Amino acid sequence: MAAAERPARCGGPPARLAAGLLAALLAWSGAAHAGDAAAPRLASGIYEGLLLAVDDQGAITGYYSEEQGEGVTKRCSFFLAGQAGAGEVPVKTWRAEVFPGTLQAEAKAVRLTIEQGRDHPGCGAVLLPQIATGLSLTQLEATRWTSLRRIVAARAYFHAAPLPDKRQRAFVVQGDVVAVLARRGDWLQVAYRGAKATSVGWMPAADSVALTPP
Repeated sequence: MAAAERPARCGGPPARLAAGLLAALLAWSGAAHAGDAAAPRLASGIYEGLLLAVDDQGAITGYYSEEQGEGVTKRCSFFLAGQAGAGEVPVKTWRAEVFPGTLQAEAKAVRLTIEQGRDHPGCGAVLLPQIATGLSLTQLEATRWTSLRRIVAARAYFHAAPLPDKRQRAFVVQGDVVAVLARRGDWLQVAYRGAKATSVGWMPAADSVALTPP
């Protein structure tokens, strides 16, 4: 008479090995998610020569400006836009032409990479060659900016409140870049970072346009 088949045993070497692999996989997955959560995120602020704004939906707008020299100065400036995400984020940069690039958050800094960055007008003699492989810009100030806009009015006056009769003496001119803090109807609360101080006030939204790649 044939011996009765023995029931399969649980917990033998193959089972223990599978359980160990599963535990290791779960631990690695947890560590990876923890790492993702701790990774720096792109945030609005002043990063050396770069003004950066990120809204609640992750839309990025930026303005880079740098000058060198005394008396006769050389100036490099351009705009950028993109959509925030993990790791290196693709952005478009433009002044006279559009050049692709990337932007990546670092601890208290961002890394801006534009292979043709020095081809922007005036940037060849000002912008460091590292822009082609990654230029790290330290955060100087955190802000609450939701977007950046370019002034199109000949003069855009600041207002103490979003009302026409609250106009102040201070103004910005066509081509200046302002940062948006809030919106109320057809009015924007904006900040303008001047050479000596930052001016904050309200102005009609029609005085400026969004930074949109051509």
